[in-house]
Amino acid sequence: MNSKKKLIKNLFSIEKKNCIITGGLGGIGFKIAKLMAHNKANVIIIDRKKQNIKYKNIHCYQSDLLNKNKTKNLIDKIHTKFGKIDILINALGISDENSFINNINTNLISVYNLTKIVIDKMKTKGGSIVNFTSLNSELGFSNNPGYVSSKGALKMLTKSFAIDYAKYNIRVNNIGPGYIKTKMTKKRFQNKKSRNLRLSRIPFGRYGNPDELFGAIVFLISDGSKYITGQDFYVDGGFLAKGI
Repeated sequence: MNSKKKLIKNLFSIEKKNCIITGGLGGIGFKIAKLMAHNKANVIIIDRKKQNIKYKNIHCYQSDLLNKNKTKNLIDKIHTKFGKIDILINALGISDENSFINNINTNLISVYNLTKIVIDKMKTKGGSIVNFTSLNSELGFSNNPGYVSSKGALKMLTKSFAIDYAKYNIRVNNIGPGYIKTKMTKKRFQNKKSRNLRLSRIPFGRYGNPDELFGAIVFLISDGSKYITGQDFYVDGGFLAKGI
């Protein structure tokens, strides 16, 4: 293998990186966790559900991230066990059309609580943080103001963190999935009218698959993006680019 190929391979390597993924048992989260573990990262899943995962390089912890004391104790435990935290991916999210505050608590407050605690552990060696936003961070959608508000606020929280902690070599960026085939999008996908309306806005003419987020995520958590922070990366099949 020549030197250029070695350089490219190393630039995007996540081997031996300690990576926390919240919501790592969900549709997108677990897919990402498995792909990262397969690429030799050490994956630490934090989820509200309790589940034993027998998968090499994946470790699972159960926690309610709204409880700051319990969250701090858990991160202390993880940091002691693994020695450092290189990466945090906040993939946890809900869409609750019946409760404004549930969206805000899960999609914004819990992310804030956890990220502040993890940042304190990253300050000595730096790190990369990726928050999951949404098309709802850029566009208004009907009948779910809590979700739209939480994702819009998360977008700006990311930029605030990016500015405040760049001096510690901590990078903070957003991944905004478009319409990806998951449990969260299943209801509207099964509704023909709803599905066709969304497909008409997607230049690729199809919903994305969870593993199609992986390239953008690896870019943001690897040295390939070490001069990038406070940015929004949308993996949406061109949805946001399309006009009339």
